[in-house]
Amino acid sequence: MGFDKAQRSNPRKVTPLFKELFLMRQLSSLLLVGLLAACSTNEQAPSSTTNQAPSLRILSPSNGASISGSGTRAEVSVSDDKAVTRLTRQVNGGSEQDVEIQPTQSGNIIFWIPLVSGSNAVVIRAYDAEGLSTSASLNLQVGSPGSGGSGGGSSGTDYGGYTLPSGPTYYVGPGGSNTNDGSRDRPWATLSFAVQRLKPGDVLRVLPGSYNESVQVTVSGTPSQRITIASDTRWGAKLNAQGNLFGIDVRGSYVDIVGFEVTNATNSGIISWAPYNRFLFNHVYGIRAQCDSNGGAGLNMSSPNSSDGVILGNLAHDIGDLSQGFCVRIHGIYLGAPRGIIQNNIVYRARGNGINTWHAVTGAVITHNLSFANLYSGISVGSGDNTNGNRAENFLVANNIVVYNPRGIREVNNTGVNRFVNNLVWNNEVNWILQTSTQQGSLSLDPGFVNYRPDGSGNYALQSTSPAIDKGITEQTPSIDFQAKPRLQGSAPDLGPFEVR
Repeated sequence: MGFDKAQRSNPRKVTPLFKELFLMRQLSSLLLVGLLAACSTNEQAPSSTTNQAPSLRILSPSNGASISGSGTRAEVSVSDDKAVTRLTRQVNGGSEQDVEIQPTQSGNIIFWIPLVSGSNAVVIRAYDAEGLSTSASLNLQVGSPGSGGSGGGSSGTDYGGYTLPSGPTYYVGPGGSNTNDGSRDRPWATLSFAVQRLKPGDVLRVLPGSYNESVQVTVSGTPSQRITIASDTRWGAKLNAQGNLFGIDVRGSYVDIVGFEVTNATNSGIISWAPYNRFLFNHVYGIRAQCDSNGGAGLNMSSPNSSDGVILGNLAHDIGDLSQGFCVRIHGIYLGAPRGIIQNNIVYRARGNGINTWHAVTGAVITHNLSFANLYSGISVGSGDNTNGNRAENFLVANNIVVYNPRGIREVNNTGVNRFVNNLVWNNEVNWILQTSTQQGSLSLDPGFVNYRPDGSGNYALQSTSPAIDKGITEQTPSIDFQAKPRLQGSAPDLGPFEVR
């Protein structure tokens, strides 16, 4: 009531005050709206943070390492909150080269880095989907490619152009425990424990060291998801099977055994009983097989059920007690099932045949091998006993070097028509013994090794003047050689396990 009275008695004095109060109220409202807007902006700020660049760590090789050969296997660990979508390598300031990968938020990636002689500056980069990147650098020193020792001019330290798969990966290592989780930092202790936990697509990497055990593999992969059991570095995992029949005994299918050193088994170093298995880059020696009804071998796929197997890039020697003379049941490599492939292997000082076929074998491929100083023959093609109705026919035996054996290349027993093409067969007591086939394009010349020695201590790479250079056929030629270098580097592949150019 007082307000109305004042308004009636003095309207000119009251109206400006009312307007001033009204303006102050509007100003307060605007300030409050601004403050609320500011608060709202601060609340939402965390949701618009900038994407972080990927994390990249080089696991191997170590910075400053000396490399023997034309390149090295590398392993990196990557992670990103979204995904690492691209990985590249750059050598000596050249262009970035993409490494084939699947997008991943976290994982290890293994790939090949080609190098040149001398110093090499390597940059590895990881990119995410937004193009953000992180790089890591290496300085590596390359000398001349390794030669000599362990029978064949390979230091055995890496897999060259062959890359181990990058599926779910577990580890076995010296000092590990079977109560660990199988990670690289907490590896399992034994292969026997680890292999039974593998599933299709899994990779088991065995760290360098000595393992006194015999391993039986009963799990299987699939055609699209093979199981890989590999020495982390070539010949670094040394399996001593003392007193056991087998070093590695594979009962499952679609299993790869890669890069192990295996010795002291009493029948076979590595054996397969099932189809679609592969033995790659292993070193098998000192196998104490007996000349009885069982016999034995360094690398054994003699079971008629072990069809479609691959034996590639292995070194097998000193198989059986050579002081007791020859025995036709003990061999370096033994194939007894259809459609097997034997390539890029070096075999010597087996008590029987360097490379032998028997039982249900048919349609085999035997190419680019070196077989020397065995007690019976270099390569024996034949079938018999448990043949499943097959005979040794439709073979391709090509691009091999077979020297310094009592018998070079022979057919025996149940054979059909086979193709023997462009082999170098020289200085065997008898070079050829064929009964149902003929040979074409063979050479009978000194192969021109860098340094031949019958005990395996030489260098069996070819000299630049070797008559075996560029003399092979390309049919069924593998993409890499014994050292996992590119196979075709000249006008045609070289004979034997090593590519020179």
